[in-house]
Amino acid sequence: MSYHELLQVIAASSLLTLALTLLLRAFWRQGWDWLQSLLPPRYLKPRPVLRRASAPVPPSAPHE
Repeated sequence: MSYHELLQVIAASSLLTLALTLLLRAFWRQGWDWLQSLLPPRYLKPRPVLRRASAPVPPSAPHE
């Protein structure tokens, strides 16, 4: 096998690997969207962030 043929094989395998990767990503994304569509809406809601209430400042306190 000559150097030129070796480069052609490397290029062809690289392109096939890239095409296969893009194809698998598309299938994975479609499968994930399908799975999300099966879930009830309550599981898709974002969780609220609980925040602590700050201590109230008495109005008679001087501001320094």
